[in-house]
Amino acid sequence: MSDKDKDQDNEPQIGDADLLDITHDEVRARALRKSLQRLADSQSGNGALQEMAREVLAGRVGLREALRVGAYSEALGERIAHAREEYERQSPEERDQQRAEATRYLEAQRAEIEREREERQGGQERRSDRPGTARHSGRDWRL
Repeated sequence: MSDKDKDQDNEPQIGDADLLDITHDEVRARALRKSLQRLADSQSGNGALQEMAREVLAGRVGLREALRVGAYSEALGERIAHAREEYERQSPEERDQQRAEATRYLEAQRAEIEREREERQGGQERRSDRPGTARHSGRDWRL
């Protein structure tokens, strides 16, 4: 593993909430972040898109700003054109299957978010149930 790869592993990464301004939906924000992560980690593919994904995930550039970078927007345009060609070659049944898979994927992301939310809430409840960990509201304090 190169020093550059090690540095990227230790780099802070954006979270789902950082993509809400684009997706306006926490499930789609999660899916977008994971797609960027797969792209950043990809060993094959377009180097410009891989770099863009790494820059966005590290928070050094926003996704909207990244799309204004010529090399990134050109590479993304090529990827989109290729995907469109593949889509147009699919049969209606293949398109339906792909739509169903996308729906299942988004539902899995929704379930994952809910599990994480429940785990966080459960952890907070367990901490507040322990003796000596009661939290005071801060009201009625005087010096």
